[in-house]
Amino acid sequence: MFLFSLLGSLGRSSAKLVASFVLVIVMMVLAFAFMPEAIRSAQDHIEGINDMVRTPPLLDDQGLILYRTLVNENTIFGILMTLIARAIIEIVSWVFGQGFSNED
Repeated sequence: MFLFSLLGSLGRSSAKLVASFVLVIVMMVLAFAFMPEAIRSAQDHIEGINDMVRTPPLLDDQGLILYRTLVNENTIFGILMTLIARAIIEIVSWVFGQGFSNED
């Protein structure tokens, strides 16, 4: 019984991950098509965030090079889009869970 519960949980979480990936792509395409000025504004804000976190204290030269390579505008944009998509998927999942629950 535990194995079926575990497999069901893995299936639901995998479906949410796939749905999040698809939603990120859809949101990006729709944003580029219908709101290019909002994308430019978001890019300016993300660039400001990137400038604030670009040189963290207490890192040696090698750590700073690695940090600057990994943390850039594209990384921050991708993380934000993924978090927004995941929040939407979780809300939709919760709404459908409440709608189809057997509680009276």
